[in-house]
Amino acid sequence: MEQSAIDSHGLSVGSSFAARPMDRLGLLTLLSSIYFFLMWGFALDDPGAWPASASVQIALLIMCCAGILLPRLWPVLIINSFVYALSYYAKSPVASNNQTTSFFVSVVILAGASVALVAWLRDRNIDWREALFSAISGPGRWLLAILYFWGIYHKINTDFLNPEVSCAVVLYTTLAVDFGLENWRLGQYGAIYATFVIEATAMILLFSPRYKRIGMIVGIPFHIIIGWTGYAFYKDFSTIVLVMYAMFLPASALRAAVDDAARWTGSRARAASLGRAALFAGLIMFLVVAGVAGDIHRAVPTHSGFVWAFTVYALLFYAFVVFYTPWKAPGDPMWDFAIRPVWLSLVPVIFFLNGASPYLGLKTESSIAMFSNLHTEDHQTNHLLTGQLPFAASYQNDTVRILGSNSPEFDQRFASDGRTWVRYQFDALIARRPGLEVAIAHNGVVTNTAEGWTNTFTAAPKWLRKYLVFKPIDYERPKVCTH
Repeated sequence: MEQSAIDSHGLSVGSSFAARPMDRLGLLTLLSSIYFFLMWGFALDDPGAWPASASVQIALLIMCCAGILLPRLWPVLIINSFVYALSYYAKSPVASNNQTTSFFVSVVILAGASVALVAWLRDRNIDWREALFSAISGPGRWLLAILYFWGIYHKINTDFLNPEVSCAVVLYTTLAVDFGLENWRLGQYGAIYATFVIEATAMILLFSPRYKRIGMIVGIPFHIIIGWTGYAFYKDFSTIVLVMYAMFLPASALRAAVDDAARWTGSRARAASLGRAALFAGLIMFLVVAGVAGDIHRAVPTHSGFVWAFTVYALLFYAFVVFYTPWKAPGDPMWDFAIRPVWLSLVPVIFFLNGASPYLGLKTESSIAMFSNLHTEDHQTNHLLTGQLPFAASYQNDTVRILGSNSPEFDQRFASDGRTWVRYQFDALIARRPGLEVAIAHNGVVTNTAEGWTNTFTAAPKWLRKYLVFKPIDYERPKVCTH
């Protein structure tokens, strides 16, 4: 009887191989498998990637393909998240906003899985798949809201609002240049202010059962468009955002889509079989077009090689949410902010604090800077509301300017432009280069690291070294878009 209950409620892995209708957990597995396929594909061309074994990386790619073909195979979601979280930790500190966001999504998935497992052990008759989706989506939805909050707040600065240097205009230009409109001032200002409107609309309305459809209609195209730019790996960032959007979907959306598919094809079983065939055809088409069959390293998702595939799955997802996300149903709450159990809120809270790092005097990389032109270092800021807070740490204000070293390679890479660094980040650079001696200007005094220099990076606790990472300080005004 217990085994029957397990099968009927979706915990059995074996039952996941049968062609069955898509549900919310299956959609999460499908979209996340695409995202992790991108990540493990990148790892193949990165000698410093973890896991370091190319065989393991290829096995992960194959597992992602299984997750795409068999979206009900929920262990793929858990395994990918677990390995990715380990990979992120092994590489930390990581400068990428995309990878930091994905790490927190992975942690939410793992934490949600533990909650769902405990619930199932207490009651073997619960619907495992729905329990797992609910545990993941509660805190997962808040990750997207926090992402949008900092995406808005960081951009309230003089340079993001300046079309001469705004990061929004950089993205606009990459798209508008093909139409000869890259210098169109109205388009540039439109790109700047539309960013605020779109992110604010999505951040608020997605939590309303009545208006989340509007939030999705407005928010998702924004991420499709920036994915088309080919700038800074935005396709993979947009893909993990689609995963978070899927966490907002009500079960009724999937049921309505399945009912329509059954009506068009004649039965649910036939619709499920045709759906699997479509997934298989799409995967084979990508593998053939990308040339993976001949050279596995060509699985690396470059812009030119993957933009068409991104366009297909992103537009299909958008069409689905537009047609099937319902308006408010009778009895639905006006707003739904619930996270159950409450302790899962810890993950979004830490994510929020991570975004606040620039104002806390802590890291300026991987702080969800969101291409914002933000500058808070060295007792200065371009933010219109807050720079570093009065109780902030002092890291960003202890700076050094590199003058030269005994390494031509180091000088070419770090000293040729006389750039200034947060001392901690400079110390991290030289700690990884034994024998390096660097002449620097620090607190108005020229000194050399070979003359009794205290390395703040090696003196810091190991856990802190995994967290703090700072970008070079840009004193140019207006501050050009570098991050």
